[in-house]
This record gives sequence, C-alpha cells and structure tokens, in this order.
Amino acid sequence: MALESGSWNWLEVAKLAIAVMTPLSVVAFGWFISRRLKRFELLQWSNQKLIEKRIAIYDQVGPPLNQLYCFYSWVGSWKETSPADVLRLKRELDQKMYVYGHLFEGELLRAYQNFMHTLFETYQGVGVDAKIRSVVRGPEGDRSTHLSEAWKPEWDTRFADPSREASLAEVRSKYNTLIREFSQSWGVRE
Repeated sequence: MALESGSWNWLEVAKLAIAVMTPLSVVAFGWFISRRLKRFELLQWSNQKLIEKRIAIYDQVGPPLNQLYCFYSWVGSWKETSPADVLRLKRELDQKMYVYGHLFEGELLRAYQNFMHTLFETYQGVGVDAKIRSVVRGPEGDRSTHLSEAWKPEWDTRFADPSREASLAEVRSKYNTLIREFSQSWGVRE
C-alpha cells in the first residue's frame, strides 16, 4: 500500500496521538499525585492540631478530675477539698467538657457523664446544686474533722442520702474508663 503524499494513515495518526498523550498523561498524573499529597499533608496537620488541642483540654480538666477522684476515694489531697470545692469543680468541668466535648470522638463524653453520674445526684430541681454521692462520716474517716479548713454545718446538706453513696470500686472503674478514653483520643492504644 503506497502512501499518498499529504494524506495521513491510521498508523501515523496513532503515533502522533501517543506522542501527544504521553506527556499529557504524565502531567495529569503528576497533578493528581500532587493534589493528593497536599490533601494528605493538610489532613496530617489538622490531625496533629486536633491532638494538640485535646491534650491542652486534658491539661485543664485532668487535675480537677483527679481532685474529685481523690475526694471520693479518701486519698491524696482529699482533706484539702471542701464540699463547696467539689461542686465548684463539677460546674467548671461540666462547662469545659460540654464546650469541648465535640472535639473528641468515641466514648469520651459518655465516659465523662458516667463518671459524673457516679459522683453526683443531679437534677435536684431548678437552682438546686447536685448532691455529692459520698458520706461525711464513713469507715475511711470523718470529713468534718479531717478537712484542712473548718467544717461548715451547711455542707452536710450537700451530700446525698448515705444509701446513694458511690462505691469506691465504681468510682475507680468510671475514672479509669474516662482517663483511658482521653488517652485513646490522642491515638494511644492499649
């Protein structure tokens, strides 16, 4: 088959198409990879910032959570924590956890709520403080005589009925679950 001058046959057209498509394909593939890498870098940066924020939040709520744990467990600094302090800590923690709770995934907020419901009888009425689910006088001692400041008689009313006292095992379990949820939110797995 002889080629006529000035006319193209299918083989020449295919060669030309391949010659043009190869660099275009390389450019398109490079652009696609570049966009994916930038998106991956942005995702990595966002995740890093989120973890940093979660750790900063824990730095704010971790010590007060531990202070409540000590109060209910009669260990550590419990003698320096008055019933008024306990209720103040609850309010402050609730505010922070409900403001920042959406930054945590999984069960963290539920673990927080479970811990707080173990420590407090809530919803006592409009304007009525939650009741502390512990006792003033128990096998561990007498809060009214061991507290580092003078006991105020009105603090007795801050406690729930002794039959509603949270057990040490339950407090410990709910606290450990909550702390585990915090560490898992940073990517730490057991």
